Amino acid sequence: MKTPMIAVAAALALGTGGICHAGAYINDFSSGVGAASLRGSAVLDSGSVRLTPNSLDQEGSLVIDNLDPGRVVRGFDASFTLAMGPAGVTLADGVSFSFGPPPAGTYGESGAPTGLVVTFDLWDNGESPTPPVIRVVVNGTQVAAQQVTLDSGGAFLPVTLHYDASGLDLNYNSGAVTFNNVALPGFAPPSYYQFTFGGRTGSVSAEQRIDDVSITTSSAAPAPVPTLGEWGVIVLATLLAGLAAGAFRRPRSTGNGPSHRA
Repeated sequence: MKTPMIAVAAALALGTGGICHAGAYINDFSSGVGAASLRGSAVLDSGSVRLTPNSLDQEGSLVIDNLDPGRVVRGFDASFTLAMGPAGVTLADGVSFSFGPPPAGTYGESGAPTGLVVTFDLWDNGESPTPPVIRVVVNGTQVAAQQVTLDSGGAFLPVTLHYDASGLDLNYNSGAVTFNNVALPGFAPPSYYQFTFGGRTGSVSAEQRIDDVSITTSSAAPAPVPTLGEWGVIVLATLLAGLAAGAFRRPRSTGNGPSHRA
């Protein structure tokens, strides 16, 4: 009887620790960037975020504020549109979507050094497979990749992502590329991770834009420390369990029965 009673008391005292919470960032950039900041070459322009102009040696980021301060994100749904151009010329370097530590300044196409990164890679730097390619990277290690045409001629193409305990799903340009339940070994986001878009150009350039960003998270609060009253419930349950266990014990005989003589 003792263990169940303690378990019930602990559940009563601590049962609120796993309540889910949803954070959200939804923006069509018609009137500012909201709870986010523009860094480097990134600017709000014509109702979208231009991460890089079509100029050499540029790097810009949209860094979204922490959507779940003090909470651990267990899953998220994200969607946005991505435009890369102009058409008919060689483009570089690419765009990244990161869920990881926020940058001190900006991120380029490689994204955050740790955490989860989806890279829309335009330029061949010796990686495999060769660009143009969409890569899924976890803590600096590529875990999935598919080659696809990324030059949209400046038109916005849709991207959707879903992350949960089963892995990552990604859909680019209405099925031109899909990833399903990509395993993310070692990915355990701490509470300070943030979402960041980054873009970069080098000796070759591209105009790179994002628009219609929607990110919704599900997260859990850390287990709370019991209050004084909750500790009282736990202690009382323990004492009652001990008394109940004693009451159910049968007394044992310690002597011999009476002797009878003829």
